[in-house]
This record gives sequence, C-alpha cells and structure tokens, in this order.
Amino acid sequence: MHCYSRSGPWAREELDLKAVNQAVSHAALMGYKVLSVSGGEPFLYSGLSRVLRHARAEGMRTTVTTNGYFLSARYLEPLRDALDGLAISLDGPPEIHNRMRASPQAFDRLCTGLEELRACSVNFGLIHTVTRETWIHLLWIAEFAARNGAGLLQLHPLELAGRAEEALRDVAPADDVLSKTYLPAAALAAKYRGVMAIQTDLLHRDQVLCDPGLIYSGSTDELWEWSIPAQLLSVMVPEPDGVTVPLTYGFSRHYKICNVKQRMLCEGWPLFVRDIYPRLRQLCQNVFDELTAPGAVWRKVS
Repeated sequence: MHCYSRSGPWAREELDLKAVNQAVSHAALMGYKVLSVSGGEPFLYSGLSRVLRHARAEGMRTTVTTNGYFLSARYLEPLRDALDGLAISLDGPPEIHNRMRASPQAFDRLCTGLEELRACSVNFGLIHTVTRETWIHLLWIAEFAARNGAGLLQLHPLELAGRAEEALRDVAPADDVLSKTYLPAAALAAKYRGVMAIQTDLLHRDQVLCDPGLIYSGSTDELWEWSIPAQLLSVMVPEPDGVTVPLTYGFSRHYKICNVKQRMLCEGWPLFVRDIYPRLRQLCQNVFDELTAPGAVWRKVS
C-alpha cells in the first residue's frame, strides 16, 4: 500500500538489460561505488543476476531491496556470489504486515524466507516504513529483526508518494510521530550496537544547521565541470522508462540527468552539470531557507 512506484502484479515495465549495464559501467567511471536495485520487485527482473555480476565486475558493491516473496533457494542461489546485501520490507507485526501486503500469508512467507536466507548465508537487513500506526511497534520490530539475524534495520518514514498518496494519507507520520521515531531509534541503536545497525532516515534540525550540505544547500566552490560526479550527487536513479533523476525515485523530471535509452550517462552528465545542477542546488537552498526561517515548522526533509 505504500509503494512509491505504484508497482504491482499487473505492472511489468522494466528497463532493458543493455541500458542498465551501460549505465552501471558509466556510473562506475563517474565514481559511484554501490548499485542498489529496487522496484517493483527485483526478483521478477529476468536480468537481475547479470546486472549484479556486471556491477561487481566494475568494482561496485551490490544491494537488492525485495518484498520477501521470493526468498527461496531457487531465487537466492544464482545471486549469492554477486550480492553484497539484501534488504527486505517488514511492515510491522503480522496483522499489519499482512494487511499492508493484502495477503494473509505474507508474514508467514517472510519468516520462511528469512530461514532460507540464513541457510544460504546471505547478508540481509530489514526495512520498515514508519507510519502513525506502526511507530509504537518499533521495539517489537527491532527485536524481530535482531532475532532473525538481520545486520541492519532501516526505519524509513512513510512518504506520500505513489500509492501511499491515495491509500495511506490518514496514517502519514506528522512531526509528532517523526520525533517519537527519532528518539527510540537512537536508543535502539545503542542497544543493538555491535549486533545490528539501526539506520533512521531522518535528520535532526541541528545536523542540518551545522552542515547544510547534507541536503545540498549552502554555498559551493566546486568547479562542477571537473569535479567527480559522485561527489556532486550522491544518488542517481534510472527509472523504468530510462529517465535518470537525482536523489530519489519520482524526483521531478525538470531536474533529470538524461534518458539512458537515448543518451549515455557520460554524455548527459556535462549538460546536467551545466544547465540543471545549479538549479537543483538552488531548489535545495530554497527548502533550507524556508525551513530555517523564523517561526518555521520543521518537517521531514527527504
């Protein structure tokens, strides 16, 4: 219900293998070190193992984010020596997870899949989308993750994008829930230190004030044309139709880098840096100025 890409069994749009591998090669040359594959459901992508192996050959680390439905030896074995980490969605205790996944078997299937992961010795973590309904279950979620051998628990506040914009508006976390998530997450990080990492996709006000560059604001003296691309832009996202956007899936295409079906990344990047990147930085500066204005109410910064 919270899928930001509106994916589902009826939606099978995907980027062809040649375009993906070409983009991976160019990204490696541009200084990017990690390939993260998400969807939709990556295990339905016929070229997944070849993409991961190609990225490894280019010197990149590889991760895949999955809904956990296909965690069986049949799917895992072909990936085991090409995958550095697997991230699996967990929506909460069984009743909530099953409702969010529209399947009464979803949670049991996830648990079975985690057993398979442990048997295959695949490094994995769990991702939880925090809502107004689920933040009270953070202790249970962390205990479940640690008990099942997860090396990471990522807490990601629900974003009103994709399907969530229609289906989950009533449970979107407002400022109070974000605060109630941030504090116990810090306590959980201390509790599980050395056993399981806790990543919370929130920034404290003081962090941003001390380092505006965390959200791409603040002055910059880089010579953009000659700087290492990965240092100017931490994430690039090729979407299924080939349009590659900065920072996150669904980012406004007014700021696109290029379409990798029509132009190679290495060709599109100089034009992006010249014409688009300054506008992207200005957008982030405007957001920073708005959030730090006297009397401003702080909200989640994505």
